[in-house]
Amino acid sequence: MEPVRPRYLLCVHCDPPCFQANIDEYGKHVTVKHGGRSSLNCGQCLKSFVHKTSLMRHIKEQHIKRNAEEESETEAEEGLGSGPPTPPSPPSRSHSETAENASDGTGNQEDHPNPNDIQTEAAMFLLKLRSSGNMTNASVSIVQCYVGELLINILKNVEQSRSQFLSDCGVNPDQANAFLSGPTFHVGNPFENMTTVEEQLHFFCEKYGLVIPEEKLLSSRIENRFDRARRLFLPKTVLETFQSISLIDSLSFIVRNSFLRNLILSEKASEDGMYRSYMDGTEFANNPFLQKYPNAIRIILYYDDLEISAALGSKDGIHKLGCFYFAIQNFPPGESSLLSSIYLLALAYAEDLKKPGAFRKVLTLFLADMERLCSDEGVLIDLPNGDKFILRAILVTVCADALAAHALLGLLSPSANRFCRLCLVTKADIKNDSTFIGIMRTAQLHEQHVRDVLEGRAQPKLYGVKEESPLKTVMEVPQGSCFDAFHDLVGVIQMVLKLALYEYICVRKLFKCEDFNSYLNMFVYGAPDVKNKPSPNILYSKLCGKGHSLKQYGSQTFCLLRIFPFVIKGVEEGDEILELVFLLQDIVKLILSPTVSPLDVLHLENLIRRHNQRFHELFVTFEDPDLGTEDGEDDDEEEEEDLEENVDDPAENAGDEAQGQQSGRGRRRKRMRLKKGINKLHHLLHYPQQMREKGPVGRLWTAKFEARHRIFRKHSAVQSNFKNPPQTMAKMFQLSTLGAILSRTTWRKPVLAGRSDELHVEHSPYCGSLLQMGLSANDVILVAKSVELCGIEFSVDLFVQLKDNSSLLPSFAIILDVIQPVKNQEKVILAVAKCKNNGLSLRFNSYHISNKFDEESTLVELTNLASHRVIAPWNPVQDSVDGTVNLYLYPRYV
Repeated sequence: MEPVRPRYLLCVHCDPPCFQANIDEYGKHVTVKHGGRSSLNCGQCLKSFVHKTSLMRHIKEQHIKRNAEEESETEAEEGLGSGPPTPPSPPSRSHSETAENASDGTGNQEDHPNPNDIQTEAAMFLLKLRSSGNMTNASVSIVQCYVGELLINILKNVEQSRSQFLSDCGVNPDQANAFLSGPTFHVGNPFENMTTVEEQLHFFCEKYGLVIPEEKLLSSRIENRFDRARRLFLPKTVLETFQSISLIDSLSFIVRNSFLRNLILSEKASEDGMYRSYMDGTEFANNPFLQKYPNAIRIILYYDDLEISAALGSKDGIHKLGCFYFAIQNFPPGESSLLSSIYLLALAYAEDLKKPGAFRKVLTLFLADMERLCSDEGVLIDLPNGDKFILRAILVTVCADALAAHALLGLLSPSANRFCRLCLVTKADIKNDSTFIGIMRTAQLHEQHVRDVLEGRAQPKLYGVKEESPLKTVMEVPQGSCFDAFHDLVGVIQMVLKLALYEYICVRKLFKCEDFNSYLNMFVYGAPDVKNKPSPNILYSKLCGKGHSLKQYGSQTFCLLRIFPFVIKGVEEGDEILELVFLLQDIVKLILSPTVSPLDVLHLENLIRRHNQRFHELFVTFEDPDLGTEDGEDDDEEEEEDLEENVDDPAENAGDEAQGQQSGRGRRRKRMRLKKGINKLHHLLHYPQQMREKGPVGRLWTAKFEARHRIFRKHSAVQSNFKNPPQTMAKMFQLSTLGAILSRTTWRKPVLAGRSDELHVEHSPYCGSLLQMGLSANDVILVAKSVELCGIEFSVDLFVQLKDNSSLLPSFAIILDVIQPVKNQEKVILAVAKCKNNGLSLRFNSYHISNKFDEESTLVELTNLASHRVIAPWNPVQDSVDGTVNLYLYPRYV
């Protein structure tokens, strides 16, 4: 009789399932036969694993080391009946990564919940529904009810089938009933104690550590409310509340996840003198606390207002929320780019925050937590593995647009005479000299100004200060704040491009508005920019009117700047206004680059001064009766979102455009002149110093924080609950954050898009190069046309930038194939063909390329590229009309 073999040597992924001789043979079998699977299941307990290493460690520690009594009981249980054991089919894998790490959010394999825990699976399913933001409470309740009933009926049918099977096999009925009555098969309602929202929050708090928002009192007011009983309007006290979330509790939950904790502790400064993170700046080197505790968590505070109701509805402005977020600066760029890495701190009505002292009340808990975290003692917390961890944190900067930053720092609005929050420049100064920087606002000088204003020795307009900032106790105000590259650059870009279009269309008459709009439509943007293509809504009335906005979204604005030289006709090389646009392009490249050198910062400083001087010479003048001028009053006091609004369809404005054309006939227009530039032009002068102090400022812009508002807009549109929006929104946000943290166990893996071909290395056309890269001839690879990693899609016929220190010009190559080894799916290899770089075009400020298939293909790993941004080849509009093909590449970063 053949001896009974251990179930952990059974491969349930084979059809039919088969046993292996020993654990070593089992490991080799899994590698060769099932190396490409997304999950692997243990034959003994059916537990699911993502990696083979985790599966092998589980088998050795949980099954092979069991004592003889446990093994005999297992074998006796498997050997019930006269026939050989019938291996069950592998379970379906649903939200595997989330379920495996749900117990404590630690990411440790030892802490994974049992896949057979039906209530855990039901809780994670419910968490997915709640965090998606696409379902109302009633819809979730209906799904919960019917799924619960369906699951109970399925389990009952399974229990009856197994009972019948054991009876047919001659098993004693008492033994069969005892076996089937165990917790494996006897399952009740999986959603028990999770019926209401409050029960669900309590369950997730107890089991996974969900941080539940607390409602706190801000103030009260008297309103006349209608009394239905008396049918009169009577005065009633209305409480003004806000939702607050403990920073210590949030950070404790985050660091209990071993993957996120290791990301924080593994951060290191650059060793080659480049600016890559905050650790490379002078603020880190001059901060005593960070020098003593270099791995302390660095907090970025963000504040902004959010409109959750329809812009044209009756509730517009009534339910506008003030959102306070925080982000962890220690995370690497790949993790920081995730919207789930932005966490909620407080949520209140925007109208309530306009009252004196409101910011201090809302941030009271945050300030108290920061004082504890910024001490030498820190906060001691327990990790899931039993270790102790001292939690320390420090607030390094405040990230917000101009309006929000000035309100939070206790400064007058950006329309004040002293409009800059880092220096004491005035509007008259920038009117006379566009490169002037005033006396810097140090913490000591600002404190003296605040004291003079509060004690009545100076007027607020003298220094641009109105009150003391609540952040004074945890940060150097205002020098600890940073400018927002997103809104500053969008404002400058739209102003410069509007003036350029006015010059080309209304003054020189090189083309018409409808021509430019058609150029925008016919231009081939390529996959990286097709979603950001500008709206063809340029009108004569808009170009001749007041204001500096082109009514484009932020992403559309950056795309329009990049393609601008390609979509204008009749402009000659060396044109003075086009040169101004090129200077702005180079400035944007440097400011948004994730890695810059000290020489790059010096170059940026020179570019900004040249740009502002050229802008001042071309478009800024004193009042002159002979010149047509535009009102240059600064509009920074208006909502920054105005720069990102879209406008109506151009077809609906055809009459407006025709009227603009008719009014322009026979009238000689002159170059548009402004009384002064806008505040954002002056802000650019501070960026080089901010990069020296804080590292790349592109990591501090508000674009990703504003994208985080999307979840609130989704919930408000679906839930339609305006009774207490801050309370509802805060709870839904926390559920979404819980699901994201529980799923963070490893780096995001590259995902092949579309169809992929599976073949051995020896049969691949790139066999020789793959063997040199360490692969063997029998290794299996997947060859595809596209792969997505961190939101960037590397597709065939797109270009990448290679590392090449032998040439002064950048080295570009076109993607031919995407290769992924099956045994190591985190590794991606690109088959590329280098192209010839003919140099920088002085007409398009882009690199002219040719001979893209002349050289043989080479292989390069995705992680070894000079830049992880793919580039689409662009062809000027006039070439498209003439039929010629000239390809140009425009890298986004330096």
